[in-house]
Amino acid sequence: MDPTRFSYQHPHSGEWAHDLRDPLGEADHAFVLPALERAPPQEGKPLRILEIGFGRGINTARALALLQQRAWPGEVHCLGLEAFPATLQPWPPIPPELKFHCPWWGGAEGAWAHPEEAWSGVLRHQPAPEGIPADSCWDWVFLDLFSPARHAEDWRRDLFDTLTRRTHAASVITSYCCARSVRERLQVAGWHSEVLRPAGRRDTLRASRVAPSAAQA
Repeated sequence: MDPTRFSYQHPHSGEWAHDLRDPLGEADHAFVLPALERAPPQEGKPLRILEIGFGRGINTARALALLQQRAWPGEVHCLGLEAFPATLQPWPPIPPELKFHCPWWGGAEGAWAHPEEAWSGVLRHQPAPEGIPADSCWDWVFLDLFSPARHAEDWRRDLFDTLTRRTHAASVITSYCCARSVRERLQVAGWHSEVLRPAGRRDTLRASRVAPSAAQA
């Protein structure tokens, strides 16, 4: 598999943005399925998805695909924040696996909507938390920045406080990153983290405002 169909490298550290062995599977198991399990969309309410470190939007695309597979009929409103759009250039031809679910493909900043589904969103070439609107509130947050070990500047302390203010009691954060520094900052900001260990895959992180034991009760 040509990894550049889905992923890209950071120009300074050389770190890849996805697990090259199975980037779409990583999107499902590290981001979307943990969110669906903890905070399923509510009938009659739009689902609001915020992806930080949007890249080419694979996590959001897989969220749309899985919601469609489950025949969820509601609206989906998305915001993707990508602070370094030049890193993504040039965009490859869209992979057939993503064609229906990536109306933003190509990376143009601004609003997008899917002509056949109740999906809409905005792609902003801004970092977080600056790019998160002050009047917004998100149900699912996909935190997909490059690793804090190599890119600590992207994992700012004020990001976690902002996410607390821009979410609600039933919101969920998911990430591929289980670093202790990230879990500690989430805890200080009022989140309860759990490390998920899906069979045959890397550990991933899920955080909620309610302790996992209480949420499962």
